[in-house]
Amino acid sequence: MRKWILIGIWFFATGTFAQDRIAKMDSLIGFCKENGMFNATILVAEKGKIIYHKSVGMADFEKERPLNPNTAFCLGSISKQFTAFGIMLLKEQGKLEYSDTVGKIFPELPTYMHNITLKNLMQHTSGLKRTHYGDDDGLRNEQIFQNLMNTQGDELLFEPGSDFSYSNSGYMLLAMIIEKVSGQSFEDFLIKEVWEPLGMTNTFVMSQEDYGQKNYAIGYDGFGNKSDFNVLTYGSNGIYSTAEDLFRWTQSLSTDLLIPLERKSELWKPAVSNDGNLLVDNSREHTWNYGFGMFVYKDELEGLIGHSGAFGGFLNLMTKDLINDREVILLNNNGRLLPIHEFGNAMQHILRGKPYAMPKVSIHFELRKNYYHDIEGAIAHYHELKEKYPTKYKFNNEWELNALGYALMADERLADAIKIFKLLISEFPSRPNPRDSLGEAYHLNGQYELSIQSYKKALEIDKDYNVDWINGMLQKNREALHRE
Repeated sequence: MRKWILIGIWFFATGTFAQDRIAKMDSLIGFCKENGMFNATILVAEKGKIIYHKSVGMADFEKERPLNPNTAFCLGSISKQFTAFGIMLLKEQGKLEYSDTVGKIFPELPTYMHNITLKNLMQHTSGLKRTHYGDDDGLRNEQIFQNLMNTQGDELLFEPGSDFSYSNSGYMLLAMIIEKVSGQSFEDFLIKEVWEPLGMTNTFVMSQEDYGQKNYAIGYDGFGNKSDFNVLTYGSNGIYSTAEDLFRWTQSLSTDLLIPLERKSELWKPAVSNDGNLLVDNSREHTWNYGFGMFVYKDELEGLIGHSGAFGGFLNLMTKDLINDREVILLNNNGRLLPIHEFGNAMQHILRGKPYAMPKVSIHFELRKNYYHDIEGAIAHYHELKEKYPTKYKFNNEWELNALGYALMADERLADAIKIFKLLISEFPSRPNPRDSLGEAYHLNGQYELSIQSYKKALEIDKDYNVDWINGMLQKNREALHRE
């Protein structure tokens, strides 16, 4: 097991923040660290003061370079609020309106996109599909734009403004709109208009030239494999920053800095449909609306705004409590082992003086760490742990075994992957994804008839699940059988 390095500890106790809460934060982080889930920087603030700040672990495992307070992390989708704020600044400057359409700014794009407004893009109500980008090395926004150009004759998922569908493509397009309207690069615009005025000196947009030149964290998958930022797109992601810089940003949200607070609050104004209904979602373990690059929590965490961010080995969470004037910023670079929403819930309950639960440990991590080369042993261990420790591990999360199965497929251990996917199906018989995953493993293993059966079963469970992909795989299986 890797030796954990604990550095950079600051405690600022105040009369309004009891020491037992700090002890509970220590206990929470200690539990996560001991169970292989925590390699991160965390910052907690209350009423404008940092009350807890820790960096735990390594920025670069290979070079044994530890995290420090100035280590920048890939923010993933936390970047989106800066993109949205760039549009808000251009509106303040009189250079555009939220009602401006894609067709007005980029008339060369296919006509089916022309009636999408900037507000639609910022609130994920555009109806754009999520098929315009991938994780190809070196992918840039210019390629995303060309991919959009190549969708002539395509259609939207729904009429703009009538529904919600999360779209990274929409935020990349917003970044390109900022560049066209401002006449500056996306990074130059944000440096001049946001980051320099707020003193955010360790925040930047990753470029090819930045690799190896700055103090930033390398992403890992939690199992010692590098899973770093490998594309150069921006708008939906692409920004690197530190916890302290993000604290400067979140503090500005309660002030008139850059934009008067009354208009700045558009960031967390919930999206409504064209007929005036709130657009509510229940994914990411919470109930929430979406503003401009911000989740607006609508459950027991009412009053919280913020965003999660995931890319490669980076998994982050940034929340601001508008009612109690608190911030929690978590930046992690060691994969998806830490359940950030459970962790965030625990932190919020600690801050509010309420009982909290420790995050559940990744069963994927436990099995892969100890039984990766003995899948029969892994399955037996799974059942043993479920019987003895039913609440400690994430047995209720289908993506845990799914991730293990895909790791095996990546290592071309297809027979073992099939065993894990069969276990996954037995644990989640009413879910379509396990059948989808098993179908892919069967296909790669040359078992085309079984693959077809598995894919058909997925559609029987949910006729709308991953339809384009599954129909494509059914066709590939039939073609393979025909060649035989």
